Amino acid sequence: IAQGTFTIPGIQGYPIQSRLINGEYPGPTLRIKPGDILSINLQNNLVDTGSVYVNNQYSGNDLTNMHFHGLHVSGELPSDDVTHYLSPGENYWYMTALPDFHMGGTHWQHPHKHGSTSLQVAGGAFHTIIVEDEEGTIPSQVANAKEVLFIAHYWALGDLDDIIEASGDTVVSHDLPQEYAEMVTVNGQYRPVISIDAGEWIRLRVVWSNFESGDLDLTLHGCEMNLLAKDGIYIKDYPRSISSAPVVPGGRADIMIRCPDPDTTYTFNGIVDNIATIQTTSWTTTSTDLESYTFTYPSYLEDLTSQAVADGCTCDTQFNGATDTVNTIAFPEITFPEEGSYIHETYLGAVTARNIVAANHPYHQHVYPFQLISGFETGYNTAGDWHDTIKGDGEIRFKPTEFTGKLMLHCHRLVHEDLGMMAMEKVSTAATGQCRCTSAQGVMG
Repeated sequence: IAQGTFTIPGIQGYPIQSRLINGEYPGPTLRIKPGDILSINLQNNLVDTGSVYVNNQYSGNDLTNMHFHGLHVSGELPSDDVTHYLSPGENYWYMTALPDFHMGGTHWQHPHKHGSTSLQVAGGAFHTIIVEDEEGTIPSQVANAKEVLFIAHYWALGDLDDIIEASGDTVVSHDLPQEYAEMVTVNGQYRPVISIDAGEWIRLRVVWSNFESGDLDLTLHGCEMNLLAKDGIYIKDYPRSISSAPVVPGGRADIMIRCPDPDTTYTFNGIVDNIATIQTTSWTTTSTDLESYTFTYPSYLEDLTSQAVADGCTCDTQFNGATDTVNTIAFPEITFPEEGSYIHETYLGAVTARNIVAANHPYHQHVYPFQLISGFETGYNTAGDWHDTIKGDGEIRFKPTEFTGKLMLHCHRLVHEDLGMMAMEKVSTAATGQCRCTSAQGVMG
């Protein structure tokens, strides 16, 4: 990661200076397979601007690390440990082993240093990770569909400028006119045109890179939209017809799309109008309607809807936007690991439940995705769906299967995470056989 300058195709002539991964906006797409070891030498080539880290404030602008958002991997070094960070001039080899039973899906990667996460992500430091599907694990209509990557990034320039000012940053700068004060780029471009044949199915891989509030609310009037997966996990009732994809900040969606008419322009609208367009060619492809399909789920995605929760393993987790806290506690400034730093504790093999109160705050959980049990239902979301990021109030469940240690959770309005709305759970060995909870009032039980 280093300082770089770029322009956005479609609004050329307005250079943006920021911190970028490999000098690109967005960074390079990584394609990996279940069982792979993802080995990345992260080099912090940022210039030390003298920004000092202060806990739960926008600060430490030149400190960085990386988070493998959505991957079912360990939350400890040398893997996805976001408590580890690099100062300018340092490097670290991340070695992240994917289980050989990891489900294929759409994920992403971004810096996650507490205090500078929102600044670095908002400025364009992120990229996509695709875990490829094993042969025979998805329907042929999906396997044969044209794949279209749709990395949507939210530019809220007023909010970005507020972070720059509050953190005293001297790197991120832009001279964009007011008409671009709120916009969404797709794959680094402003209002790109996607060319497809009329009548063909495409697999749209959506990543919603939003450091602030606001669901993507993606629509495509005149075309069929069928939900395939959310947060890199296939749904149980595929294909699910939808008219809108209200992807929450940090979330992803895989959508099967078919547009009927040749030589026609179809427009993606959402949090802003005219995000991108589909332009069909003069050629019409004959295709059949999508057929239902039953996916096979690995052990970490075992259906928990009718299973009993382990004794003492139901905890409350409440996000408070007025104080930027989780269960009234702001993210602690501690030396890891330390018992007092964990908000809840569970153990391997325990069916674990969390009652989430996060109506205006996307709840994101590292290491283990979770299943929706009650609440959250919108039509786009239904009980039994799996997520790693969700907004609303309700019960979720997960079952730790192989990774012990830290499990981070936080608001994925990254401005809130930087200011303290982050916490950490502990996953212990099965021999421990103990769950502990901190109440919504911050008292450990």
